[in-house]
Order: sequence, then structure tokens, then C-alpha cells
Amino acid sequence: MNNNNFGYLSISELHDLYKSKEVSPVEVINETLDNISKINEELQAYVTVTTQYAKSKAQEAEKKFLSNENVNLLTGIPIPIKDVEPMKDYRCTFGSLPRDGIAKEDSMVVRKIKEYDGIIVGKTNTPEYGQAGTSDNRVFGSTYNPWNKKMTSGGSSGGSAVSVSSGITSIGQGGDGGGSIRIPASFCGVYGIKPTQGRISRIVEGNVRYNVVNNATSGPITRFVEDSAILLNVLSGFSDEGEYITIKNKGLNLQKLDENKKFKIAYSPSIGNANVDKEVAKNVLDALKKYEKNFDCEIEEINFYPESSQEIYDIFFDFFCTKGYASDPELIDDKNNAEKVTDYLKRNWEHGKKVSGSRMFECYNKIGYYRDYLNKLFSEYDLLITPTMATTAFEVNKPPSKINGVVVNDPLWDFTPLTYYFNLTGNPAATVPVENSSDNLPIGLQIVGPMENEFDVLNISKQFQNILNWQTKKATISV
Repeated sequence: MNNNNFGYLSISELHDLYKSKEVSPVEVINETLDNISKINEELQAYVTVTTQYAKSKAQEAEKKFLSNENVNLLTGIPIPIKDVEPMKDYRCTFGSLPRDGIAKEDSMVVRKIKEYDGIIVGKTNTPEYGQAGTSDNRVFGSTYNPWNKKMTSGGSSGGSAVSVSSGITSIGQGGDGGGSIRIPASFCGVYGIKPTQGRISRIVEGNVRYNVVNNATSGPITRFVEDSAILLNVLSGFSDEGEYITIKNKGLNLQKLDENKKFKIAYSPSIGNANVDKEVAKNVLDALKKYEKNFDCEIEEINFYPESSQEIYDIFFDFFCTKGYASDPELIDDKNNAEKVTDYLKRNWEHGKKVSGSRMFECYNKIGYYRDYLNKLFSEYDLLITPTMATTAFEVNKPPSKINGVVVNDPLWDFTPLTYYFNLTGNPAATVPVENSSDNLPIGLQIVGPMENEFDVLNISKQFQNILNWQTKKATISV
């Protein structure tokens, strides 16, 4: 079988083909590598391709299926990893010229993927240290959107989102510290979920290992919701090696999703009255109305307003930049490094270096308030729904200066005022694709759940998948 469509099949569909001997993992990996070579020059999703490693692992997987052995959740499944995850003996750059080198060990995420026999086919592009909502850096340049190659993929997990959106792979690994899974998934028209803070253990070195607000986490970007559930099963779990976390979870064991569960939903068209593009808002509301017609549910419109969007941004930006600087101060304090880093990283970390101790205390206090505000909402509702983004994808290096005719305060961040609140609170949050814009660019709907309740976020996501059928759509540039 060779139909150039393996990247549009779910994990279970690929496993069924493997078990029936209709398709071999070797075929799938060879085709995946061929497809990377065909369209990567145009999209620049992959920065490293692990050709020999992937082919060797495909042969091992083939033997397991031919001998009818028990197989793991990811046996024979191609998956890219974001280039902030070290993979032993392979190049790891973090999108940063000063940190470009060969990894000496695997990250915890890479270990988990290998443990479950996933086949890592390459590493995908990211902004420098994940410090932007696009995927541009001075090592590899920009990653482009498969729906319109003039447009940004979003970031910081842009390369992995493009791999899924273009049909190279059906799953990808990303990370989310301010929206970095949900932003590119929304811009590229695929599914992405940020799990609960601490759900997935990570090895974090240096001054931020014991920070109690671990706003960043690994997570899945997939074509199918059910594949995100599988990847969360693989990646989740507590480890003493990892950063300090507030939940000592034993990992997830998500089984069949409940596609008929009834939910009481709070719908807010914005957060803190942030300015959201009118067409984005309309398409999100239309999708919610379609959901209401198809499922037994209760939906109430609310105004989610813990405080103004500008105040929320100020808290996030001060915290985000201070944590970034504390993680690797030598990137800007060393003159040789400072000459090589991107303007956005330098801007962020120089800002973080100047934040006072009293301001950081205020940030931590506000984060506690944000968590309390959201917890009170979930005492009345099962889930919160908002738009994912304030805009659709924009031209590379040209973030919008206006939204709905109103001048933005910070062009580098005001297109995503709806994501980072939930990095500060730690709640699970996903994005599902709704109807594209009039110029055929994807739009996302954000679903937020109570702490440690990824299951219901996935359940309702699967319900949306059943009526919106985004998994069948092909991007303009795709295999």
C-alpha cells in the first residue's frame, strides 16, 4: 500500500494496518521521510531529520508486528519533536545560535517516546528558547503556514504544527509556556492540548527548577483528538528527576473517550475584554451553536473578566520574562552571546532582568488570584470556551498593528491575549479548529477545564471533531 496519505491516519488506523500486514512501519517511515524532503524546503518545519535512526527503528517495529508480538502505544508511529527537547547524539539548538550543539542525553519527553516505541523522525523549528508566538530564529529562519506560505505558522511549536497540518505526520510533540501549542495549532488548523501544570515531568536545570509556577509544559499536537489522548498517556507521570511540581500524579490512563457526555459550558467571547477579530469571534460562536444543536448541553454566555486584558498581559509578561532571564542569564549578560541572540529574546530578557522583587511578589499574588477566579467559575460550570486567538495567521514578521481597526499595545503579543492566562493558572486547555476565515485561514476555539481534568477537555474536543470534521481537511501545501 502506497497512497501518500499515512500522515492522515490515526494511530489506531496505522496499528490496524500493521497488524493486518497490509502496511509495514518501514513503508510508513520511508514515506514520511520522503514527504519531509518534498515539502520541507517550502515550509521549513523540520530543522533536523533523523533518517538513519528512524529507518532502523522502523525495521525493529516491523519485526514486532510480523511476529505478532505485543506492541506499545506508539510502536511504528512517526513523530517529530520540538527542537527544545535534547535527543542524544543529535543536534539541539533551542533556536539559539549560542546554544547550538550536540545533545549528550535524552530529555524526559524523548525518553518517554522511545520507551513507548515511537519513531522520532526529526526535530522541528521553534523561536529562540520558545520566546515568541511565531517560529522564527537566527539559526534556521522562519516556519511557514501550510494554508498560505506567506503566513506564519505561529509558535513556539510551529514546526510540529506544520508537520501535522501538512500531512507529513498525524502527531507531533510541542511545548506550551504561554500558548505555544495552542497558537500554532489554531493558526494551522489542527488539534492541540496543553495539559495540567505538572502533568508531564520535565528536566529543568538551573535557577527555575523549583519554581512553583511551572507555566511551561510539553504536550501533543495531532490531527485526531484520540491521538492526543494516547500521547498524553505516554508523556504524563511524575519523576523525581523532573522540575518541582504541585501534583504528584501517577500519569494518565485515558481509555475510550465519552462522546455523549453532557456538559454545562461557560462561553466567553473574550478574556478581560481583549479585542478579538470579528470574523474569528463569529466563527467560534457559529461552531458553538452547531455543537448546541447536536449535543445535550447547557451553554451560558459570560464575561470572563478577572481584570483587564492589559493588566493580565502585564503580569504574564513580567513573570515570563523574569523566568526566562533567570533560566539562562548568560545569553544576554555575555557580550558574545548577546550579539547572536534574536531581538525578541533580548527584549524579553532585558525586561525580565529589570523586574523588581516587589513586582515579582505582586505577580505571584495575582497568579493566585487568577487561579481562585477560575476555580470559582468551575464550581458552577464544567468547562470554559473562548476563541483561541484574537486573529488568524498573519504574514511572517508582520504581526497585526490593529485588530478591528484598533491599534494594539504590543504587536508581538496582542494577537494571543486568550492563551497565557491558563499557563499562569495551570489548567488544561485545548484548541479545536472551526470553520476557516473568508481568506481560508484556520480559526481555533479554546476549551479550558478544571485542574487535572484533561479527560473532559478531550471528551468535548472529540464531540466537536465528530461534527466539524477538521481531520479530513487538507492544507493548501500538503502531501
